[in-house]
This record gives sequence, structure tokens and C-alpha cells, in this order.
Amino acid sequence: MPGYEKPASNNFQTGKNQEKNPYFARLYIESRILLTMYKRKILVALLLFTLIGTSKLNAKENDFGVWFDYSATKKIRSVTFGILGEFYTIDNSSRIDRISLGLKGDYQFLPWLSAGAGNVVINFYRVGYIELADRIYFQLEPSWHHSDFYFSFRERMQITLYPETRTNALTSYYWRNRLEIVYKHNESRIEPLTDFESLVRMGAANFSPTLGYRISVGLNYHPSKNQKIKFYGMYTDGSIVAQYIMGIGYEIRL
Repeated sequence: MPGYEKPASNNFQTGKNQEKNPYFARLYIESRILLTMYKRKILVALLLFTLIGTSKLNAKENDFGVWFDYSATKKIRSVTFGILGEFYTIDNSSRIDRISLGLKGDYQFLPWLSAGAGNVVINFYRVGYIELADRIYFQLEPSWHHSDFYFSFRERMQITLYPETRTNALTSYYWRNRLEIVYKHNESRIEPLTDFESLVRMGAANFSPTLGYRISVGLNYHPSKNQKIKFYGMYTDGSIVAQYIMGIGYEIRL
């Protein structure tokens, strides 16, 4: 239409906004300069805070294990389907703890919010026999960006059933909360990350609610656009045993 001018968006980067609001434009430029100068220092501080935090957690016994995780996913519109696998060791990585295989699905409700569910069949390798468990979970995960940092906060309810057990294992209910921070810079294939997770075992049968923690530091490596390899070190503090974990996770989008 003659005489019609599209209004400028509410973005300090637009030239018109800079001309009309020089104070806000200058403030935006200065804040970008500060973020560029300090974002590496902020990342290093987060990693150091995580490492220091692991030394403050106490447990009765210490152990070391190696974890391998695998997932393959396929996205169809707003729904993502996938399979997942796990291979964990315990007792200073001298024997297998468990091997798992499962299915999962996620739905993207909003650009910043997804919901998911999954079912995992777990084979626990006890001394002299194998114990089968069936795990079901439901989760919500909001996420957001700030500068080059990506934040996600996963809320998960988890139920583990034991069809047959020799250890008198009871159905367990866990409420898990995980905050993950990833540093994503431009098109870099390497992304440093850290996360903190709390695990609350809900009162079931003769168990009272108990609390555990997991803290990890690592990095993602993207060999291609549809593949991701995660290398990480983790400290997990349970009610009886504290574990130091070296882990590798592989993810492919089909």
C-alpha cells in the first residue's frame, strides 16, 4: 500500500530502532561486548563450580564404573520416536552392572517445551544370576537460550517394576530433576557442558523418601549434523555408594 511502512521489530539490532533509541542501542552493543569478553570465563567458572561441588558430597563407599549409552531417533513432524540402549559396569569396572534396551517418544508442544515417555527393559547382572526390571518414565523438559548458552531443565517421574527378584527388590518410584547447561558457539563441533541432577526416591512400602545427586562435566562432539558423541565424567552420590563414572553416549538422528 502507498504510504505504508512496516513497523520495526522490537529488536535493538535494527537500524531504525538504533536511530530512534540511541540509548538502548548503545546499551545493547555494550552488553554484547561484555558477553563476548566474559562468556568463556563464565563457562570456566561453571565447570570449576561443578568440580568443587563433587568434592563436597559424602558417601559411605566409593566405586568406579564405565557407562555406554546409545540412542537412534526419527522425527516425524512434532513427534520424535527412538530406541535406546545402556551398558554399565560397577565394582571398579570389574563386572557388568546392567544392560538395557528401550523405546521412547517425545512431542514438541512449543518451541521451548517438550514432553516424553519411555519404557526400558533392564537386565541387572547380580552375582550368579540376572535380575529383570521394567522401567517406565514420563517427563517434561523446558529449554531456552541465552547468548551462547543453552539451558534445559528436565522433570521426570520414573517407576521401576521387578517381575521376579531374589533380592526382595520392591517397586521403586523416583522423581528426577536435571539442569543441563551447554555452551554452543556458532558452528563449532565441540560443545562443553555440565549438568546437575537430583534423584528423590518417593516413599514406597517400607522406604522413606531418600535423596541422591549426580554432577557431571563433559563435552559433545558432532562428527556430522545428525550425529552426536558425548564424553563425560560423573559423580553420583547415592544413599549407600558413591560412584565415579567415565561415560560415552552416542546419538544418531535418522
